[in-house]
Amino acid sequence: MKSRNPYNENIIKDYPSYNTLEVENIINVANNSQHDWKKVSISNRIIVIKKVKNNLISSRKISANMITQEMGKPIKESLAEIDKCIWLCEYYIENSKKILKAEIIKTDASKSYVSFEPLGVILGIMPWNFPYWQVFRFAIPAILSGNTVIVKHASNVSGCSLLIEKIFSMKIKIFQSLLLTSIKMKDVIENPIIKAISLTGSEEAGSKVASIAGNKIKKVLLELGGSDAFIVCKDADIKKASEKAVAARMLNAGQSCIAAKRFIVHEEIKDEFINNIINILEQMKIDNPVNVNTQIGPLARKDILQDLQNQIKDAIKKGAKIRYQKKKKYKKGYFFSPVIIDNIDSSMKVYNNETFGPLFTIFSFKKNEEAVKIANDTQYGLGGSIWSKNTEKAKQIGASINTGAIFINEMTKSDPRLPFGGIGISGYGRELGSYGIKEFVNIKTVYIN
Repeated sequence: MKSRNPYNENIIKDYPSYNTLEVENIINVANNSQHDWKKVSISNRIIVIKKVKNNLISSRKISANMITQEMGKPIKESLAEIDKCIWLCEYYIENSKKILKAEIIKTDASKSYVSFEPLGVILGIMPWNFPYWQVFRFAIPAILSGNTVIVKHASNVSGCSLLIEKIFSMKIKIFQSLLLTSIKMKDVIENPIIKAISLTGSEEAGSKVASIAGNKIKKVLLELGGSDAFIVCKDADIKKASEKAVAARMLNAGQSCIAAKRFIVHEEIKDEFINNIINILEQMKIDNPVNVNTQIGPLARKDILQDLQNQIKDAIKKGAKIRYQKKKKYKKGYFFSPVIIDNIDSSMKVYNNETFGPLFTIFSFKKNEEAVKIANDTQYGLGGSIWSKNTEKAKQIGASINTGAIFINEMTKSDPRLPFGGIGISGYGRELGSYGIKEFVNIKTVYIN
């Protein structure tokens, strides 16, 4: 399990995979801790999460540097990721007691209500692209609702995983890291102590995990890939839409499930929109991600770089046109200069599949119905955004798009206050908000006569 710096390709550290005895011990500790943790009042659980938040604040720079070293995110973005985790902690510290309060329901009983009780030990299988945010948005609500969690993180961010474990270090073991290769996860998923699984990753990983868990009748939450549409109507504020298009595509060098990936632009404004994007990209600095002025870092792994290169080669071979490619070459590092391609058709891999990197695919339309048809012509359904000065028209377009979220005149993003998740092969279940904290609870009916 090698942690490799994607900027210089040097190995940071080689982490040994835990052996069978170590894995069993972690699971048993989580189980014993959960028996104690579920008895802790929600008020006292909140006090513990306040300590977690303070630990996160204290380790902010160390944590951000580890993110940048292990997966290449520019340091400004890494710091912003930590800040978002702090915000998430604050949201649930303030709201979890209210959300988890028993819900009184009037029936013919003397009293009837719904209580929200923990399931037990929850396994999180987390990705490398937002190594702190993905973990915190799963772990904080799951822990506050009375569960303990075990996190199997992506192998290339094992350093981040261990730092997060230190942040959660408390008398009761509410959080533990599991350094284990994916090939050894089947026994963990099947272990009867594990009551549910939350996975963020590829649809292939999601399918395998859901299949294993399904055989044991275990709940699974899946947050998988996306091929989000970014629809720009004729009456949009083109300048603002262009700026947000770059932000929506270039965050984390495009390595985000909710990054804008298919830019569907009215034909009369398409060239202006593309030129605006080019002007912004020309000003962006590609460099060592530890430098504070760097805006574009390397991709996280060599295989991701190769996949993106193959997708572009396939598109060009089948008739796509390169409208722009930022020219900067590096002898080392997994760098990929931003590319804009046009003239896309359904024979190309980039047409409706996920592209994980700084690649802009441009589509054009005349009528809104065409934009909706293109947006829906994918198996994914995670997010999407619509740009128009006529918000009522934008809402109508959004209602026709099959996706877990629609943002109007704003880029798609996750927010602790709002549910997050998709449909289709983008997965099922919801994280964040009041819905997310109830994903891993037993919704129990209590009827008293």
